[in-house]
Amino acid sequence: MSNCNVSGGIPEEITNLTNLTTIFFGGNKLNGSIPITLGKLQKLQGLGLEDNKLEGSIPDNICRLTELYELELGGNKLSGSIPACFNNLASLRILSLGSNELTSIPLTFWNLKDILQLNCSSNFLTGPLPSEIGNLKVLVIIDFSMNNFSGVIPTEIGGLKNLEYLFLGYNRLQGSIPNSFGDLISLKSLNLSNNNLSGAIPASLEKLSYLEDLNLSFNKLEGEIPTCH
Repeated sequence: MSNCNVSGGIPEEITNLTNLTTIFFGGNKLNGSIPITLGKLQKLQGLGLEDNKLEGSIPDNICRLTELYELELGGNKLSGSIPACFNNLASLRILSLGSNELTSIPLTFWNLKDILQLNCSSNFLTGPLPSEIGNLKVLVIIDFSMNNFSGVIPTEIGGLKNLEYLFLGYNRLQGSIPNSFGDLISLKSLNLSNNNLSGAIPASLEKLSYLEDLNLSFNKLEGEIPTCH
């Protein structure tokens, strides 16, 4: 029922449909909070509530959906922290939380070791990116752009050999670009623009043979731009 102009709250009675495997209500006018009773739908593999008017926090009960493969909650007004129990979602591969009002990511979040796509762009996320981001070994897409992340970029990101898209633009990141970025052998697009990065652009970026798009603008970088082959 995506893009069907549906309005009002999500009815709690939907949880009586215990054999549901997918719910996609994206692009409607749903408001109110996400019902905690959704946690009863133990067979759910896909939950899409993106681009609505949902408010409040993401309920911990979603962590009971252990079969969940795809979770799309972007484009709402969800606030607070990402639930600490998200690391229980062992089947999760696609997570989209962009364009909300989320403020923090718990350390347990970085235990989602099988996640493939991660979008937390356009929120109010703060603090440094932890070294534990290097745990997400099979990640293909990271979009953390347009937040308030600060501190240095962890060198552990260089261990994400499957990463194709890395978007960290429009934050408050500082320090140098890690030399380990030259180990991102699958990288196609890198955006670090509009931060406070300084120092020389690492020559190791020349090793990125699949790189198609590189945006390092509006930083304090110096020296030559490496020639990517």
